[in-house]
Amino acid sequence: MMTDSSSDQDGRDFSYLPTIAWVNILDHLNLNDKYRVSTTCSKLNEAFNHPTLWRKMTLFIMGNMENYGLHSQVMIPAQNIKLVKRFGKYFQNLTFVISGHLNEDFGDWNDLVEEVTKQCRLETLTLYVGIVTSMRHFSGYRSCGRNLIPLVNFVKNAFRLKNLNIISWPMFPRNLQNHDENIFEAAMVNIKLKDLENLSLFWSNTNSWTERQPILLSPNETVVLVNHFSNLKHLALRSPMMDENMLNVLSQRQRSTLQRLRILVNYISNDPDFEIPEISDMAWENFCLKNVGVQVELTIMSRVSLVELSNLLKPACPVYVTKFMAYSRCDGNVVQYLTDKYKKTLTCFESFGEDSCFEKELVNMVEKSPNLLKLVYRGNINCQNVECLAALRSRSWVTFDILRENIYVEENNIENRYDENEVIAKGPDGTYVLVAMLKFHQKEQSRLCKEAREDEMIDNVSSHLGRKWFPTSRKSTKLDTPLIV
Repeated sequence: MMTDSSSDQDGRDFSYLPTIAWVNILDHLNLNDKYRVSTTCSKLNEAFNHPTLWRKMTLFIMGNMENYGLHSQVMIPAQNIKLVKRFGKYFQNLTFVISGHLNEDFGDWNDLVEEVTKQCRLETLTLYVGIVTSMRHFSGYRSCGRNLIPLVNFVKNAFRLKNLNIISWPMFPRNLQNHDENIFEAAMVNIKLKDLENLSLFWSNTNSWTERQPILLSPNETVVLVNHFSNLKHLALRSPMMDENMLNVLSQRQRSTLQRLRILVNYISNDPDFEIPEISDMAWENFCLKNVGVQVELTIMSRVSLVELSNLLKPACPVYVTKFMAYSRCDGNVVQYLTDKYKKTLTCFESFGEDSCFEKELVNMVEKSPNLLKLVYRGNINCQNVECLAALRSRSWVTFDILRENIYVEENNIENRYDENEVIAKGPDGTYVLVAMLKFHQKEQSRLCKEAREDEMIDNVSSHLGRKWFPTSRKSTKLDTPLIV
């Protein structure tokens, strides 16, 4: 491969590329393709075995799709253990993805985690352990403790870990009451994790949906956990886990300066367990005085009124990033509120609700927020406003993402030009023609004009951004759940 086939028609020989260049290329391939490429020649085999290629790894395990009944389906890919044995010493960022429920013994699971413990010297551990637990799961079997204990022991004995992300974990009361199965206690018992810098608890980075009624740590339990890790720089959690006492803890003098606080607003009306916490402006002011330059990132998961949202969003709250997930509610009033309160700090605004329509307020937000350089908008917007938004930041835009299907061209309604009882009307040239025929030709002309206007908009936006730009197509949107095996 590295002789004839590695040279293109212009005579360039890619065999002289440094190994790290091939490593970067292999990094974009899936595991099977990486292996196939590595068998082609010694140069690519060397790249395949390069430590840099294996710093980040995800191990997938399939559990049961239900936690009741007799059906059992557990699958632990044999390649997992081979990967850990061969490359585990290079792993620095490891993710365990266990889809489904853990109500059956995983068998070789203990051997896999034991091998990880021997080989890996992790700095980052991310856990998607089972489906996010909710009250409806209590009627089924609780998670099998034999599957949890190895991971709990792993956290209990970790010594280089700087980042711990617990995205999902079986929250059955009987599991949490057993010390061998309680990962939160294990993290606090391990004195070597005292310098943990990043802690994420039940955070979700999806754009569409996540469990609406999860079983979470209580605010008091969360405060104890956060208070224990006094060197945190980044903290991510859901709003039901927060209260004003949490901010008071994060404002203590002996703590390290927090750089980012990420809050997933998990609100359910008329449910006291999922109310938005009331936090005073004074608490936010003290929080900012202690943590100079701290940024709050807010993700709205479900429909919540501005009145409820304002319980959390006080003027002193340093909001830098706001994201509205697909099934949340974002309207002009909310956008105007964010503009009025956070125009000096806002750097990123994302709205994934396709039924949204607040383009006027959106343009106003961008005009008045000089630091807003990342924009994602899935709602309705006309071509002129897309061009206006692009021109407001031009080449400074870091992200400019608009959904193609919701961009429209302003046009007159052809149906309303004629009375419904009219059969014959005067055409553009002054002659009388059938109204039905006139409507047909005008609709076709309108369609052609719309396509031409969209092409013009794309060219104008590309000119403003200084790079070729296309609106996002709904078909090209990727799945944002990591739990598919």
